[in-house]
Amino acid sequence: MNHLHIPLIKTIFESADVVDLPLWISGGWAIDARLGRVTRQHDDIDLTFPADRRDEFDTLIHQLGGSITEFTEYGFLVTVEKVLLDCEPAYLNHSVYEIEDTPAGSCPMAKEGVIDQLQIRCNSWAAILWDYFYYEDEVPFAQWPHKHVFSYALVCEVLGDNTVSSLRNRFDTR
Repeated sequence: MNHLHIPLIKTIFESADVVDLPLWISGGWAIDARLGRVTRQHDDIDLTFPADRRDEFDTLIHQLGGSITEFTEYGFLVTVEKVLLDCEPAYLNHSVYEIEDTPAGSCPMAKEGVIDQLQIRCNSWAAILWDYFYYEDEVPFAQWPHKHVFSYALVCEVLGDNTVSSLRNRFDTR
């Protein structure tokens, strides 16, 4: 699927830049973007969009031939060119966008990642890890698919044991 995802990611982010719409890649692709290399095959593309600019995001998705296929408790799913986009809103908090119930700084405005030589915004390492904490609350770690175990290990390696432990404690006491 990566052969379909990479050109679509570039099209989405380049189209968003044209209309000055900040978007962030999240999930597994955010890990890859932050590392600057593709680490595994991906099933979908996770995106974070500004909630206060939802109409503009919907227009962009529609212009790319996409359509919403399902609403979720956190956002919605879109299909574009047979690729699933998992979309979650970020909310304006003072002058920065944040994903609800994640550590501050979840949506940095700087383009801190690279996909196929294109600089893009991605969710923070802490927000990526937070997603895995939520997942672990739903599915015991022993039952995780290999791709999630692998990606989680990459995030933990980047952040280090102390930071992971500190973030886990914050997550558990929220």
